Amino acid sequence: MQLSTPGPAVTTSVPAQARQDRPTLLCLPHAGGAARAFASLAAALPGAARTTLLELPGHGSRMAEPLRDDFAAVMEDLVRGSAAHTTGPYVLLGHSMGAAFAYEIGRYWSALGRPPAGVVVVGRNGPTARRILPDLHTLAAPAFLESVRRLGGTPPQLFEHPELVELFVPVLRADFTISETYTPLPGPPLACPLWVCAGVDDPMVDDAGLRNWEDHGAGDVAVEWLPGDHFLLDDPAFHAYVAGVLRTLPEPGATG
Repeated sequence: MQLSTPGPAVTTSVPAQARQDRPTLLCLPHAGGAARAFASLAAALPGAARTTLLELPGHGSRMAEPLRDDFAAVMEDLVRGSAAHTTGPYVLLGHSMGAAFAYEIGRYWSALGRPPAGVVVVGRNGPTARRILPDLHTLAAPAFLESVRRLGGTPPQLFEHPELVELFVPVLRADFTISETYTPLPGPPLACPLWVCAGVDDPMVDDAGLRNWEDHGAGDVAVEWLPGDHFLLDDPAFHAYVAGVLRTLPEPGATG
C-alpha cells in the first residue's frame, strides 16, 4: 500500500510529564476505545516516557469527525498523526486492534529510515494466526451487541440506554470491521524488537497465536503472559511490564 506524504498531525496527543530525553510512547487503542484508555498507563510511567495517546477519527476527542472502517484510511491518518513523534527515540504500543496499527506504523517508518526503538503488541494474535473467535462485524445489531457485551470491557450501563447504543454501535462496528479484515501489508517484517503480551484469561488470544508474531519480526520477539483478561490496561502488572520494556532501551547517548 502506498501512503501519501504525511501532512500535519491530525490526531490528539495527551503527553504525560517526563524528562525530555526519554523516548516517546505512542499508544493506539482497542476497538471502540479512545485515547483515554491509556490514561492510567501514562500516569504510572512518570519520568519513564513521554506518553502520547493517539486518537482515531470518530473516537473520543475526535468524535465529531467521520468514522472510517477501512484499515488503509485510518493507517494514513495515524501516520500523519505520529510523524512529529518519530524524529527521536520512540516506542509504539497497541492494544488489540491498535496492535495491528502499531505493527504497521512501525514498518512504515522503518522503511523511511525512522524505525521505532521497539513495538509492544497487547492482546492480539499475530497477523497470520488462526482466528479464535468468529467475526462479529457482519452480525445483525442484536447479535452484534450481545457478542460485544460478552467480550467485556464495555460499561454495562451503555446497553441500558438506547441513545448510547445508537451512538456507540457504529463506532464498534467500524472498528471490528477494521480489526477483523486486517491482513499484513506488503513488505519486510519489522526489524526492531517486538514485545508481545496478553492476559492469561484473554479469550481472544492463544499461545500459538501470540507465537505467530515471531514470523513477523526480523529482530528479537519476546512473548509474555500477564495476569488479567483482554482489558488489562489499568492493571498494575501491565504497567510494570511496560515500565520494564522501557528500561531495556539504551539511555540517550549510550553506545553499544
